[in-house]
Amino acid sequence: MSDAAREVPSPTVAAESGPITWHVDDRPWVPLTGLFINRSGYKTLTDAAYTGNAYSIELTSVGPGGSSPTHVEPHAHLFYVLSGRGEVTVGDEVKDVKAGSVSPISAGVPHSFRNLGEDALEMLVVYHPPRVRKPVASDRLNATVCAIHREARGIVSIELTPQANEAFPPFDAGSHIDLHLPDGMVRSYSLCNAPGETGRYVVGVYRVPESRGGSRYIHDGLRVGSTIEISKPRNNFPLHEDAAHSVLIAGGIGITPILGMVRRLMALGRPVELLYCARSRSDAAFVKQIEAFGLPVTWHFNDEHGDRVDLRHFLASRPADAHFYACGPASMLDDFERLCAELGREHAHVERFVARDLPATQQSSYEVELRRTGRKLAVTPAKSLLQTLLDEGIEVAHGCTQGLCGACKTRVLEGEPDHRDSVLTSAERASHAVMTVCVSGCKSGTLVLDL
Repeated sequence: MSDAAREVPSPTVAAESGPITWHVDDRPWVPLTGLFINRSGYKTLTDAAYTGNAYSIELTSVGPGGSSPTHVEPHAHLFYVLSGRGEVTVGDEVKDVKAGSVSPISAGVPHSFRNLGEDALEMLVVYHPPRVRKPVASDRLNATVCAIHREARGIVSIELTPQANEAFPPFDAGSHIDLHLPDGMVRSYSLCNAPGETGRYVVGVYRVPESRGGSRYIHDGLRVGSTIEISKPRNNFPLHEDAAHSVLIAGGIGITPILGMVRRLMALGRPVELLYCARSRSDAAFVKQIEAFGLPVTWHFNDEHGDRVDLRHFLASRPADAHFYACGPASMLDDFERLCAELGREHAHVERFVARDLPATQQSSYEVELRRTGRKLAVTPAKSLLQTLLDEGIEVAHGCTQGLCGACKTRVLEGEPDHRDSVLTSAERASHAVMTVCVSGCKSGTLVLDL
């Protein structure tokens, strides 16, 4: 360990039995301070009391391709790299880092880091004076991987079961859960088993070729018997069960939430039909299950029927008062929303797996007031609202940090948000009553949040 790391004052630790090896997730590390670090998420903070209130310490982990935004903190701190390879930028200085590297950061200096390797970049972050985080209620559940099945080329289904003598919360069609992966990443996946089941959750995962670590870890690292943490179900894609007719449109892995809707509507005996598009039959998941339902299905495989489905004709030939649901690639969803508007299909619903492209804007600084505590914080263009809150020790539930999962939806009491998410409905955006603090900002100069 470097001299810079040894200079950090250590707490009193009983060591009569000789040298101590501490562990992170059952992996031995040479301790920075002799503290035990209980890793339970992306960032874990040890109790400052263990350090005599002289400093605090966090474990930060980011998957391959991940990075932090450039940000400023009021605490002096240092990064000590445990494993992985990356790059730390402090002010104007850019430095390559690897296991054993130490990067001191002065209070108020802009800095960022990113992972440049194939494995997770894990760092201890030591703050002086200690950084205190307020606890936030956790919605996490423990789940066991009981089955993994190959459903199509590049797609696997993961069946999760609750702990012994426990049950999962029931869910509605269109719901998703977050998987808190051991490499520190959080990824959202739609539930595709029968809504209401409490003995298992099933998700489908496509291995993204340019994966930043999430889908790659699931395909390569997750094994039957593994235990992971998941969130309780959330639903940003609700099904209108009383619709006179439902038209479901899926592209590729977008079949996952659609499949749950099929199960529910078939169980209710409601009229439903499906358009399923994929590059080829080999790329289409859950085909046998869909065929077993016996519902009307229009199949479109690019290698058999052409690169693009005639979505305009398909939509125009369905009842105008039907409810239309679509999930798939961004280009398909953009066409779907545009055509529904042109054809007067008022009941159009989408679920996005990738954040929509938005024009870059130079956001001005603004002030956010936290109504419950009366605190006022300045938010600058260099840092997101979510990161500003976290850096001030204000814990906010969050997941994807891309405006997709809805975990960070927060009530807005005053002000006009600059909505930049892909999850809120048009009505929610127009009301200015709620916002996703991970990607959205402010148009009015001041926001008052229910925090």
